[in-house]
Amino acid sequence: MAQRKVLTLSIPRKILKEVDAFAEKEKLTKSELFRMAITDLLGRLKWEKASESGRKKAREMKITEEDIEDIIHDFRKK
Repeated sequence: MAQRKVLTLSIPRKILKEVDAFAEKEKLTKSELFRMAITDLLGRLKWEKASESGRKKAREMKITEEDIEDIIHDFRKK
């Protein structure tokens, strides 16, 4: 079992009502819902950072979106 750390979270009551309603509807605990939300957010932030890094590298190498399919096709042939 993963180690867990209890934390205190302060959120506006309006959002808490939405959280409570959603968790009840989906049959999740608030802890499960918050873990899922945080995991999703962290994944999206990592993806955005990786995507930006790729876009920056593409600009440096003067690679256009049109070039991408050819690059992928050539890579897959190897």
